[in-house]
Amino acid sequence: MGRGGNGNRQPELPLRPTLFPAAACFGCRGVTIQLGIIRSMITRSQLPLILAHYGLSPAHIYPPQSGYRNYSYRIDLPGHRTANLIIYKSEPGMPDRIRRANAIGNYLATHGLPARATLDPRILRLTSNPEQYAALYHYLPGQTIPWEAYTMEHLKTLGATMARMHAVLLSAPPSNLSLVTTEYLAIITRMQSYFADPGVATAISKKLSILDNFRILRQYELLILETNRLPAQPLHLDFVRGNILFDLSTAAKPRVSGILDFEKAALGHPILDIARTLAFLLVDCKFKTEAQVQKYFLYSGYQKRGGGVVPNPKLLGQLINLFLLYDLYKFLRHNPYESLSQNEHFVRTKDLLLRREVILPAAAFAI
Repeated sequence: MGRGGNGNRQPELPLRPTLFPAAACFGCRGVTIQLGIIRSMITRSQLPLILAHYGLSPAHIYPPQSGYRNYSYRIDLPGHRTANLIIYKSEPGMPDRIRRANAIGNYLATHGLPARATLDPRILRLTSNPEQYAALYHYLPGQTIPWEAYTMEHLKTLGATMARMHAVLLSAPPSNLSLVTTEYLAIITRMQSYFADPGVATAISKKLSILDNFRILRQYELLILETNRLPAQPLHLDFVRGNILFDLSTAAKPRVSGILDFEKAALGHPILDIARTLAFLLVDCKFKTEAQVQKYFLYSGYQKRGGGVVPNPKLLGQLINLFLLYDLYKFLRHNPYESLSQNEHFVRTKDLLLRREVILPAAAFAI
């Protein structure tokens, strides 16, 4: 659904405070206000009333920035103050996910990192069908930049910021986070089921020229179980371009001005966070070699500037392969195979997996 809803849009209904049972409080201090809009999605014209329930009167509301799950609004307030209102998309378990993400962001912010932190602890329920929620945050300045625009200094700064984040999160309370290993064992099971389908194997061979080498997933199950024996702490697990803001107001060295979106946070060893981000970087930094990306991000940034410990290279490489294969799986699940050759990110992911011999070229086995 786009920002304005679909073609069968329901008429807007006024926002009205609605009384809900006490059980509607989701375990977060102050989560008592809920608003009801029946069979209606939130529109920009309704934002002032939402803000009024936070005790705020906006001077100006900017157009939304749309993310994977949410709509993010910059709000100018009287007295030269600025806030960030996020309307979260409807997904199962969203209130708990918001609460956990807020706990981590607030913890990092109180320890000096530029993480998204709440301006008000309350989470508002805005709609009943589907359920939709809002939360209010301090505004973080800066902009995201395309991966292809990342310079050597951007990569070093990114690595150093991740290392500092890991150092702070080492002492953070777990906030009821799930284990990364639990989540990825479930993901691997879904991948195994998908690639076990003979129709899938035939189609990807004919249409994408790659062979089913996905029995390697059994090795990745053992790999994930191996990481489960390592010390665990809260991790970001979505430390990627769209969630990193840079201060572009100065020509000096790049500075991270915002770390966003902790909704995927989970407990695990930092090697998992590093591998997840490196898998993204290797695909998206198309003007740099794999060796350059690892050198700038991991060794110059994470280790040297950030003081982080570089993990076991063999284990790190295997985890990168797992994340790349998971990304390939998501491309296959959510796109027609015929269109994927036009998708640069899919092509680069596939080529990386071929070079790393995680998947095999169908042509190599043609008779």
